[in-house]
Parts: sequence; structure tokens; C-alpha cells
Amino acid sequence: MLKRFFLIIKILFISSALMAYHDEPGSYREFELKRERIEIEINITELFHQLTYVPLDARLVLYKEMQDLQKRWNEVIRKLIEIDRAEHPTQ
Repeated sequence: MLKRFFLIIKILFISSALMAYHDEPGSYREFELKRERIEIEINITELFHQLTYVPLDARLVLYKEMQDLQKRWNEVIRKLIEIDRAEHPTQ
């Protein structure tokens, strides 16, 4: 009986310790957004490289893709700023 009691106490202690040591609420979302930002930057870099060898008539497509990626990048940055402000409110 005493062993079971200590086992229950250990389980409660470990679970409460794990609950207290969890990640902050926005940390995984922040990670996803940072990963998306990096992917966008890599894609834009590749599009700039493609400008060196793409024919003139295809450049308009590249410019459009760059603008779309720029819009996505701006949105990701806006969301990252929102997460940062939520986690570190100013007074």
C-alpha cells in the first residue's frame, strides 16, 4: 500500500513538473512562421537567380511570383510581431 502511495506521489510530481516546464503558448506557431519566412527567402533568392537566364517574356511571371512572395513574407513578419507583442507586452 505504501509503495502505491509513493508511486502515485511520484507520478503526480513528475506530471506537475512537466506541466510547469512546458513551452510558451506561441512557441510552436512562432517556429512555423520562422520556417515559412526562411522558405520564402530561399524562394525569392532562387527567383532572383532565375532572372539571370530567363527570357524577357518570362520575366513578368517571375516578377509576379516575387510580388506574391513579398506579400506572404510581409504577412509572416506581421504575425511574428503579433506573437512577440503578445508574449512580451509593453507597459
